[in-house]
Amino acid sequence: MARILLVEDEESLRDVLARYLQAQGHVCVHAENGEVGVHKVREDSEGYDLIISDIEMPKMDGLAFLRRVQPYIESVTPFMILTAYDEWKYAMEAIRLGACNFLQKNPFDLAEIANAVERGLELRQVYALRHNYREELEHRLREKEEELRRTYDGTVIGFAAMMEGKDASTMAHLFRVRDYCTLLARELGVPDKRLRDIELGSMLHDVGKYRIPDAILTKPGSLTDEEWVVMRKHPEYGAQFVERIPFLAGATDVIANHHERYDGDGYPRGLKGDEIPLAARIFSVVDAYDAIVSERCYKPAQEPSVALAELQRCAGTQFDPDVVEAFVRAHPKMERMMETFEARFQAEIAAIGLGGIEDRSELRAKLQPHAVREKSA
Repeated sequence: MARILLVEDEESLRDVLARYLQAQGHVCVHAENGEVGVHKVREDSEGYDLIISDIEMPKMDGLAFLRRVQPYIESVTPFMILTAYDEWKYAMEAIRLGACNFLQKNPFDLAEIANAVERGLELRQVYALRHNYREELEHRLREKEEELRRTYDGTVIGFAAMMEGKDASTMAHLFRVRDYCTLLARELGVPDKRLRDIELGSMLHDVGKYRIPDAILTKPGSLTDEEWVVMRKHPEYGAQFVERIPFLAGATDVIANHHERYDGDGYPRGLKGDEIPLAARIFSVVDAYDAIVSERCYKPAQEPSVALAELQRCAGTQFDPDVVEAFVRAHPKMERMMETFEARFQAEIAAIGLGGIEDRSELRAKLQPHAVREKSA
């Protein structure tokens, strides 16, 4: 049984054809002209298996009807034309527009119509198979893209964790900052196509520290002026590293500028205000918030209200006021997101093959008489 839309202005012909098709077990929906036919195609939720339309009709003829519904039915619903002897040139135009067949009327050859309908419904099955095959291919492609993304993320996160802290707590920080940055970027209207660059930048922001000597990175005391000169080169080192890798190059904005300040007192270039890429301004606010609310070896975790107050206090100096305002506005969403963070975090690191990495902070505390002070450089 098929659902067939029959568009014919002559009521007697329409009724004869409808009764014949219904006798064959089909369901017929009627329309007296192309204008009504367009409405029925647009409003129908089930979809028609076949459309049969006359050419010459009042208000909207068959060719105009075909043009109007083509976006809805192309490669989905076969379209057949009813034509009289003097309408052959219009029938050929209909074929050019995508009609699959044309049927002679005045008089009807019911056997010919039955055969044409059968062929049209066979074509409908071909369309459906093609559509399902395309959907299956697209599904497999999405799966492969997701697999590739996980592979990239495994490389990115593993490398970033190795650079920053080498343990699970560091990875948790990277995931939180990534998720906060994504939510805040959306709050600020950043296009979806730019979100991936912000995610990568947030996870790799300190990758340039791979060129900083360990004696400086792990120094328990204060850095000398000369050592600070070296330390402050890590944004440039990181940008130089990722900009040569095509799938990481978009992270450069965050990596190169995450220590710039809104008032121009940051480094490495002393950029000010909107000279600093928005991605870096977003990251700066997020990273500061997570640092305040997270427990570190040199300080306890602070309440979110304390962190929000500090962000607002530094708005206009260290941070972009508009970004801080957006962060405060989005903060309730962030808190709700964090309610499921641990489960999502464990599932994601397991999916990328990093689930076995342990948090070695307790081991470091046993091995070192004094905890190494983390530097916010």
